[in-house]
Amino acid sequence: MSLTPRPPFPVLLLAGPTATGKTALAIALARRLKAEIISADSMQIYRGCAIGTAQPTPEELGGIPCHLVNLLEPDQPWCVADWLRAARRTAQEIQGRGRAVIIAGGTGLYFKAWTDGIFEAPGAGRKTDLRARLEAEWDADGGKTLGDRLRRVDPAAAARVHPNDRLRVVRALEVYESTGQALTELQAEGRRRHNPPAALRFVLCAGREELYRRINERVLEMMRRGFEEEGRRLLASGATESWPAMRALGYPQMLRLARGETGWEAAAAETQQLSRRYAKQQMVLFRQWPGAVWLDSGRGCEKNAGTVEKMLEFYPSDGF
Repeated sequence: MSLTPRPPFPVLLLAGPTATGKTALAIALARRLKAEIISADSMQIYRGCAIGTAQPTPEELGGIPCHLVNLLEPDQPWCVADWLRAARRTAQEIQGRGRAVIIAGGTGLYFKAWTDGIFEAPGAGRKTDLRARLEAEWDADGGKTLGDRLRRVDPAAAARVHPNDRLRVVRALEVYESTGQALTELQAEGRRRHNPPAALRFVLCAGREELYRRINERVLEMMRRGFEEEGRRLLASGATESWPAMRALGYPQMLRLARGETGWEAAAAETQQLSRRYAKQQMVLFRQWPGAVWLDSGRGCEKNAGTVEKMLEFYPSDGF
């Protein structure tokens, strides 16, 4: 039996590390709720990267709409602010159709942005001359001068940003010089103003041994499905490691494989290792997510109707 939500009803957030079965569970939930899915995966937005980013296939979706997938060319930039604007707009459109919203994926910063908001400094990022000057200053002495400056004007940001993180140090100083205020202060002000829609938070997880086994098998399955060929097509189209989409796990390895700089087994093993490391980082971030209900996917709960029923128990009784 399907349930038909009546607005207002909470957005369902389904997060978790790679290879835990989020897509299958989100689709099962969407069928029950008559919902639509918004991808919270930073790399599924790119065209030509279906295998390596595990974009859901039409057969898997079975008619369930899945948004913010396969929209941009792989050389186009895409950031958390872009995603948040698109996700908010898409969620409003879905709810306007009287349907529920499921946001599913593994990019922790996307979920943090949805629940906590993000700060976008007026003018920052648009003054290319300012950014170029700061980047030149960084390159002149490896960031020593900029690091000292950041400690003076925004000690809180300096404390949480690694001193070798060129991008974030430059960004913090760019905000300060653009606005005259510390990034930390402006972010705190933005959080106070943020009023997110009601949301239910779930994290799909597995024990480390089971998770690593799934990751290793998933990479091999991607290779069997044509990940190497996908890399060759991207290389033929001009792709390099500097393209935004090529930051996705496995793509640098596939490009090197396509260029003959590494072998099949080495490329697969390195992709497995990096994927395991990324999953560990994801778990660290999700453990800091307050109010989340944790679900064990160790026994394939993404295919278990009981897991869907358990999640639906958290919906308010007047939400349907």
